[in-house]
Amino acid sequence: MQRTRKLLSKPVLIHGFIIVLTLAIIQVILDALQKPFLLFMPPLGFAFFMVAQYLIQPIMVGALNIALLHRLYGYEGWQTGFWLNGIFLLLAFSTITVIFQTIFGLAATPYIMIAEVFLMPLPFGYLGKFSNRGNKPATHTQQQA
Repeated sequence: MQRTRKLLSKPVLIHGFIIVLTLAIIQVILDALQKPFLLFMPPLGFAFFMVAQYLIQPIMVGALNIALLHRLYGYEGWQTGFWLNGIFLLLAFSTITVIFQTIFGLAATPYIMIAEVFLMPLPFGYLGKFSNRGNKPATHTQQQA
């Protein structure tokens, strides 16, 4: 019972919920803008779409993940590998989305994103926490006066 409580910790659920919600919102926006991107001077539009999806989005998600790590768990220091942190979370999310689309036979719809927001916070909370390369939270020692 105590182990179950430890696994279902509140910061991990909050962390996962924020990460999954952010990824789902960005994915819905990119899906809605895919056609206008691709119709804009076709080779350039495709390049802009790929830059937005695989460069800008991972940087945003990685920076958000590191900010959450600092806020929720008390990590200190700044990582320079936040793009890799974000691409790792993005690829995990994209893989799960493709699996859901294949299982249910649906295109990328907001319904799949809503299902992911309710099903994935705990796994993504742990993925986000441990994508920090195993760094431990800082311990603060208070001096007694």
